[in-house]
Amino acid sequence: METINTLEEFYEQISEDIKQTHIQFIAEAGSGKTSSLRTILQYCKDKNKDIVFKIFDISVAWWHKAPCQHRQEVTPQNLATLPNLEDCVYDIGLLDEIQQRYFVARIVQEDYLNRYFIEKNHPERLKEMPNIVYVFEECNIYFDSSSINRKDMPGDIFTKFLSVGRNFKLRGFLVATAEIGEVSTRIRRRSRKIYGKLISDSDLAGVKRKDKTWVAKLENMPKYNFVYNVGRKFYGPFRIPDSVTHTPVDFVVKFNPHDAVPMVVEPEKVNKWKWWFYGVLSVLGVIVGLFFMAAIAFSGI
Repeated sequence: METINTLEEFYEQISEDIKQTHIQFIAEAGSGKTSSLRTILQYCKDKNKDIVFKIFDISVAWWHKAPCQHRQEVTPQNLATLPNLEDCVYDIGLLDEIQQRYFVARIVQEDYLNRYFIEKNHPERLKEMPNIVYVFEECNIYFDSSSINRKDMPGDIFTKFLSVGRNFKLRGFLVATAEIGEVSTRIRRRSRKIYGKLISDSDLAGVKRKDKTWVAKLENMPKYNFVYNVGRKFYGPFRIPDSVTHTPVDFVVKFNPHDAVPMVVEPEKVNKWKWWFYGVLSVLGVIVGLFFMAAIAFSGI
């Protein structure tokens, strides 16, 4: 990478980098993170036909506008069985943080294990599969130090995702209001950053260590304006418009009438003569049984 001077070059660089590394999207609340990220995702999808997105939405910000084919509402009742779709907005706002963490881990784990065994047994097939890019809103729920270091299923799969997800074409945009204090050092070392307006003293101090000339600029960054940080270099700022108008479609499991089991609408008619015959046979059986019992009893006298 030599330089990034225009918005088009910025989009181009992001669309290539997201296939190789994680990207953090960091700015204070109300700075236009979601609307600007929508536009970035749309460009990535238009540029790369081998990219699909899975967006974990906790604020309904993606429900009505997102560059995804489908949307699904996740509830405490369906979080374990909801279909894992390749291009989908998952509304997880009805879940508490524990449930959000487990649902997101479940989706990532399914993708990870599926691609792990494909790579192990049919590596040529993995090359033909699309890159899966996750969008983690409030990423501290999943990727702060506490979550990553926890000895449970989500902690384990998030660690694998950060460490070797690239091997299976799994990457992510991590959205947060602050980097230091909200994102584990494991991912800070493994990602590039898009910065908007920063108010965290610790984040501004981190920027100062890279290039002190950017501290004042980021502290006063206008809404919808962002810079791209790679190592110690900063590119921008770029004003990113909200240009996405597509509304995802509700995913509905369609009913197939051929899979239905026929039901008997009317009860079967009772054959009275058949049951009369069964009754007579039962009576005769009792009489015969009594006869033999009597014969045995009298023969012993």
